[in-house]
Amino acid sequence: MTNSGIVTQYFDQTSRPQDDLFRHVNGQWLDNYDIPPDRGADGAFRELHDAAEQQVRLIIEEANGQAAGDSTEATEERLIAALYASFMDADQVERRGLEPLQADIAAVAEADKVTLAKVIGQLERTGVGGLFDTWVDNDPGQPTRYIVNLSQGGLGLPDEAYYREDQHAEIRQHYVGHVAAMLDLATAGDANPV
Repeated sequence: MTNSGIVTQYFDQTSRPQDDLFRHVNGQWLDNYDIPPDRGADGAFRELHDAAEQQVRLIIEEANGQAAGDSTEATEERLIAALYASFMDADQVERRGLEPLQADIAAVAEADKVTLAKVIGQLERTGVGGLFDTWVDNDPGQPTRYIVNLSQGGLGLPDEAYYREDQHAEIRQHYVGHVAAMLDLATAGDANPV
């Protein structure tokens, strides 16, 4: 007998599949699994993500070990290790604070209506989100070709409804406070806040 690959340990035998297939397949997991408090959701895809993160970390740490020799040659291993080390150097990040962002903050603060679009475009090229999100993906109507997709960007709340509907008023109020706190942190000690 071969293994089908279907995990049956979470099946709920008290729920018939023809009545509620989701409950039948996932009932034991739904009843017994505690989602970690730092997550809004959990499951098999999150487990795959976490496992992949661990594997990438091991690859980088191995590259770091290979790059630890006396050579100063810019090998791929050495570059990966250096990038990882700079990312993990929390003390350096704390020492530098917002200094690396000051040029970008100043560019936005100094932009007028005409130059703001240019500044947003320049920042987009460095990974800073803007007013629009763009990506290339398959055309849903003709999957053999790729198209550019465009959507509204710059939203910090899950959906535009959070900005206007009364049912989200409390969340919106807290969000305004959060944005103000972030701007205060970004302009700490600046006489001309953005």
